[in-house]
Amino acid sequence: MKNFYFLLVLLVGLGLGSCKNQDDIYMEFVKKGGNVYPEKTNNLRAYVGYKRIKLVWDAPKDPSVKTAKVYWDNKTMVKDINYSAFPGDKVELIVDNLEERTYTFQLINFDTNGNQSMVSEVIAAPYAENWLVTHAERTVTAAEVKGTDAEIKMNFGTNEMIATRFRYINADGDTIELEETLDAYSSTILFPNAISGKRFEYSSSYCPAEGLDTIWNDWIKSPTPISGKLDCKSWNVTVTTGQIWDNSFLPSKAVDGVIDRNYRWCSAQGALANVFPKIMVVDNQKDSYYINKVSLYQDQATMNRRFGNSVEMYWGNEPFDPDAGTDYANSPGFADAIAKGNWLTTTFWFSTATWTKTWSQMQEFQYFAIVWKNSRSGSGWIDLWEIEFYGYDSAAD
Repeated sequence: MKNFYFLLVLLVGLGLGSCKNQDDIYMEFVKKGGNVYPEKTNNLRAYVGYKRIKLVWDAPKDPSVKTAKVYWDNKTMVKDINYSAFPGDKVELIVDNLEERTYTFQLINFDTNGNQSMVSEVIAAPYAENWLVTHAERTVTAAEVKGTDAEIKMNFGTNEMIATRFRYINADGDTIELEETLDAYSSTILFPNAISGKRFEYSSSYCPAEGLDTIWNDWIKSPTPISGKLDCKSWNVTVTTGQIWDNSFLPSKAVDGVIDRNYRWCSAQGALANVFPKIMVVDNQKDSYYINKVSLYQDQATMNRRFGNSVEMYWGNEPFDPDAGTDYANSPGFADAIAKGNWLTTTFWFSTATWTKTWSQMQEFQYFAIVWKNSRSGSGWIDLWEIEFYGYDSAAD
């Protein structure tokens, strides 16, 4: 038992000696009177922007804290903060003219005696052009003049897109920047008093979640001009030899842009009147037209003067022969047409004042042929007031 008490006393003594040695070591690094650490920066947050960062933190509650320093770029850059300039409970600082890379921001508070707080740190990366190029621009799905306005349809916005702006040429030839923008969740917008046959420009903006700034893409031109009624006055129109009533009713009247009895094509009277087929060929004289609608106008006033009956339409990029005769379907042009076959035959009635063919996709063709296989007139007459083509010239600006 005596040995046990001796061993216990010995161990306690060794323990006390060890603690004393630890205290001696610690005291070597303790400043006499103790270090003073003012309140450090609390709730430090960084918000990213275009080539800039906004730092936000709580105003110090310690009344002795009067100033701070903000360091970045490995402390090569510094901003002095005087808290007297921030009377509220939050402090905000904008650091701009930054490069598009990651930065570490360090904040240190100072009291009136020059004592400094522990460091608060936040990491952030501003965004700029490199970030912007990773975002896809929306695409145009349709652009067509309807009435006096152009209806523009776009795909919905892409990731982090805010809105899309537009500028276009109006009917007066002026370039208009539309005040209205198209948000990322909408797909259709109107251009008031727009002109067809011209390309428009658009540019979309982007901003990351909680980003400070919206960035706009550069303006880009639409891939195609705005579709609309084409000016066909310079197009060439020919018909089967002899199938002109007289020089007042020439084939060119069918594309003069005037829908009127006095500006129409009429087929031959007399001996040639009952010769069929009667073929009209329209040559737009360019290979750059894209067309999605054709309208034929018969007599707009008198039903029994609408003489079309069995009619065929062809379109393609090889010339049609208006004098191909009854075997026209096997002649060059017709045989090579983009569209051909019996299904092209349509029946016109006395009630058919206007006949319209539309395509869901643009058709690229230079030549259009109308074949009248017979007439509702006992005299074999054909009377056509106007043909309208809708689309665009891909060679246009």
